[in-house]
Amino acid sequence: MDDRVGRVRAGMAEAGLDALYVSGPVDDVFGRHAANRRYLSGFTGSAGAAVVTGERAILAVDFRYIEQAEGESVPLGFEVLRIAGRERTSFAEVVRHAGLAGKRIGLSKADLSYQAYLAIEEAVAEMPAAERPEVVPAPPIIENLRARKSPAELAALQRAIDVADRALTVVQETIRPGQTEREIALAVELAVRQCGGDAVSFDTIVASGAHGAMPHATPRDAPIEAGEPLIIDMGAWVGGYCSDLTRSFTPGEASPRFREIYEVVFEAQRNAIERVEAGMSGRDAHELAAAVIARAGYSERFGHGLGHGVGLEVHEAPYLGPTSEDTLEDGMVFTIEPGIYLPGWGGIRIEDVVVLEEGRARVLSHAAKLTPAGAKP
Repeated sequence: MDDRVGRVRAGMAEAGLDALYVSGPVDDVFGRHAANRRYLSGFTGSAGAAVVTGERAILAVDFRYIEQAEGESVPLGFEVLRIAGRERTSFAEVVRHAGLAGKRIGLSKADLSYQAYLAIEEAVAEMPAAERPEVVPAPPIIENLRARKSPAELAALQRAIDVADRALTVVQETIRPGQTEREIALAVELAVRQCGGDAVSFDTIVASGAHGAMPHATPRDAPIEAGEPLIIDMGAWVGGYCSDLTRSFTPGEASPRFREIYEVVFEAQRNAIERVEAGMSGRDAHELAAAVIARAGYSERFGHGLGHGVGLEVHEAPYLGPTSEDTLEDGMVFTIEPGIYLPGWGGIRIEDVVVLEEGRARVLSHAAKLTPAGAKP
């Protein structure tokens, strides 16, 4: 791994912090959502806290994870501290062990529930006055580092994308009128596993007909019908990294309306991929697709952002949307996913993953998609 702890320390110094405390969700059973802790320490368990000071890197875990932490985090320069397991008592243990009395500790906000924050406040209040640290919200130090992928991370992402490509291709070739959305979603999840994925990276979206007018529709038991629009939005989780891919098509002959709207979305995505560049804001990148959709008269039917970063989480920085001030940089990996959604008819969305290299976008996902004419290339 690259020198993540060193880069975090540089961010701490800039923010005036003596330490950074990074925990995770309380009920993260599978350890899939503590992305900042995993990025920093390599620890894949479901409970614990990573603490970085100017001189030390500590992973605090309870009995269940001692052996795992020693195998995953010690090789990266972390020492393992056994704690009781409760946020209130474990925070006090960490402060004493790391010698942080009177020091300024930044809490990684994205990883801390309000309940956990209150427990930390109580722990600090119970300490003798001379031992109390100053606890403050930390800026997004780790999130900013995660936005730019290292070569090793890019390779890991490509593996997750390749699995999604293969799985979606397998499923597309088997879809027939009469299948239900739920059956197709189950087929996607099975294909992800069979193609080498550890799991899906999020709940698969399958929406047919008018149901597809909801961008994040939940699969139903309703059968799909020939000629109606069908959206499949899916991803694979492989080695801790996520992919995210959407294709829209129709079982049977495409209607003139489907062809018209599909062509607009296809052109919006093509324009964004060809013209997005490093140095551009997420807002300006969004406009590359939004302008195409607006010219076709559907500006009110494209109501979400153009894309988002993908990595240890399926949604992370940078964000591409109408209000985003994120600056796009080389090494960033993100989705390009314009869509049009018409109540009573359905929706069309096309999503691919790209990486910025030498200022321009390179497409990483390659599952077959319809051409504007409505036929596979």
